[in-house]
Amino acid sequence: MPVNAILDSGQSYGGRAYRDCIAAAHAQRVPIAVAHPGMRWSSGDGVALDVLAPSRPFLADTGDDVNENSIVAILHYRRRDGREFRALFTGDAGENREAQLLATGEDLHADVLKVGHHGSNYASTPAFVAAVSPQLASISVGRHNTFGHPGASTLATLTRYRATIYRTDRCGALSLDVDAGAATTMLPCQSHN
Repeated sequence: MPVNAILDSGQSYGGRAYRDCIAAAHAQRVPIAVAHPGMRWSSGDGVALDVLAPSRPFLADTGDDVNENSIVAILHYRRRDGREFRALFTGDAGENREAQLLATGEDLHADVLKVGHHGSNYASTPAFVAAVSPQLASISVGRHNTFGHPGASTLATLTRYRATIYRTDRCGALSLDVDAGAATTMLPCQSHN
């Protein structure tokens, strides 16, 4: 897959996969940019991605600083029917970052929520999900993961706020046709609810 640039949170991390990614980027001369709130990427054809987090100083002493300082971004797209489509990508952010985002007063509503931290019980708080009010929630989670993701409380919260839930452990990759208003999966799949 060709990569034109990598957006990094700037949070120090010594994990092997991260180190390998950075080394590959350097070897392939792929530029690495550090994300900050207010940064915008635009395709020129109506798609824009706005970075909302991580803010500086980084969240600290959260018990999971690397994940809490994940990049959070919102995608905007003007559909053919003139309506705006929004998707919120929360990486591995959890309840601490969610509280910080809520405190900013930022408009977080989105049609699609990429659920934070693989749907763990430490993300997707009721206040956050209420502010986002997603129609569709996508949970990126490995089959047979040892962490017990997604958490029952996260699934209950998403269900309470009437989000249709798709999980990669059950559905494989999720594809959205925003203009057609359709979601498809790689595997035969029913949504969670």
